[in-house]
Amino acid sequence: MNSPRGWFRLPFVYRPRAERRESPALAAFHWDGPNPRQNYVANISSSGAYLLTRERWNAGDILSLTLQRSGVFENSNHRRFTVQAKAIRRDGDGVAVEFLMPRGSDLRLWQSAIKADVPQTEPEDVVREFRLAAAIAFIHRIAPAVTIQATLLMRKGLSNYRLESAIEIALHAEELLTLETGSSRMNADPAVVRRILEDGSWAETAWIQHYWAGLLATSCVACETVPSDLKFVSLLSQMTPVQARIFAGSCSLAAQSVGRYGSAPLKPLTCSTKELIRIADIHDRVRIERDILHLVGLGLIEKSMKWKFFSLLDQAVITPTKLALELYARCHGRCSDDAGILAISPLSAESVAAD
Repeated sequence: MNSPRGWFRLPFVYRPRAERRESPALAAFHWDGPNPRQNYVANISSSGAYLLTRERWNAGDILSLTLQRSGVFENSNHRRFTVQAKAIRRDGDGVAVEFLMPRGSDLRLWQSAIKADVPQTEPEDVVREFRLAAAIAFIHRIAPAVTIQATLLMRKGLSNYRLESAIEIALHAEELLTLETGSSRMNADPAVVRRILEDGSWAETAWIQHYWAGLLATSCVACETVPSDLKFVSLLSQMTPVQARIFAGSCSLAAQSVGRYGSAPLKPLTCSTKELIRIADIHDRVRIERDILHLVGLGLIEKSMKWKFFSLLDQAVITPTKLALELYARCHGRCSDDAGILAISPLSAESVAAD
């Protein structure tokens, strides 16, 4: 709630008046001091809206409006969206506003990408379309050459479920880039962007979606220690959620034996049965063992010369490789562990990633 998602890039462009419809229960919140205040939306289009409000905004005032279902202010980014708008007319009932859209946006209210046989006029449908348009605008910003392909993929090529994942990846990557100096001048390889949208859209949980977002954000940053962005995309795409938890857990525990990223060789990292079951979030030892071996095969966990089956023992060696530490840092939006990112455990990482 402290940093609602919205579009931050200038210059803004104006769009002509589009078809307006009513969206029952849609509200537009604005902030008045520390508290959000609710204004009902009488009608809305892809270019603007008419708000039923007692606020005395004047023509030309720039507003920050959060669209969502009327009621209590939403905590979830998935159910609200913040957009910049310009007041253009005021009368006795309310204020008409025009949305300020960034270059590359593709807002298509009433032409929703969600597959349905009925008009998409529910508040959640409106919010989803704004989020999708913002994701497309962000892709246009960092990789203009892939804008058309990304638009077709997100509007036509993905299922509803995968579309939500792709949108979250793009919007969270945008948030990460706002923390980087000179983010407005960053560019990414179009092939990497498309691959991240395609592969990352299969992610089933928010924290793994945010790992994909970290890869997308760092693909816009010059990382001298990284030989290939696609290499890291391929590695993450080959991990199941359980394997990703083990990978994250090994990197987090490695912080006990290595300080700054890459500053010292890792000592063998041994994990107890109890701890590894907690990290993996499953009790099947045989499956955990199989997943560890898969990570060894990917080059993310050091191969033990004297491997013994974890399913028959009370502990396992899960020492992360240098490659694993690089990938883990990038999943958190860093090219290296310059911010102590290795100290985040897989479970706390999930809570951080959750909305």
